Amino acid sequence: MNILNFFGQDEFKQQQIARFIVEAALLQFIVSFVMIALYVFTSIEPLFLMLIPFALFLFYCIIRYMLSGIEFADVFTEQEYSKMKKRNLKFAIWIFFFNGLAFFFIEKSLLESSLFGLISGILMWGMNTISLKKSYKKNEQL
Repeated sequence: MNILNFFGQDEFKQQQIARFIVEAALLQFIVSFVMIALYVFTSIEPLFLMLIPFALFLFYCIIRYMLSGIEFADVFTEQEYSKMKKRNLKFAIWIFFFNGLAFFFIEKSLLESSLFGLISGILMWGMNTISLKKSYKKNEQL
């Protein structure tokens, strides 16, 4: 079983995602050596140094995927673009309510859970909007 099947059935999309993961892993490998050198020659907290390569790997993969324009491969017309914008907004609102409610059950603070839900909804909407614009522009050129 190929692990890339979890990323969809489109072979081009699978290849691009695998490429992003390899690029991020190489970057993480290089940064890990820098973190080891920093640990040896400074007194920085080791846990903080371990989190930097992990966070770099995660954010690099997400940003590369978002900016690649491969997520919305079926958006070619202005009507499809408008429809997907509305769907992305509805999804962000759903994320806002779901994350806010889930965080409320954990923290029992209405303000904190609302802010957490709002931030997660805005981030999801922003990421999907950027990805949709890149995909639409890329599909328009084809």
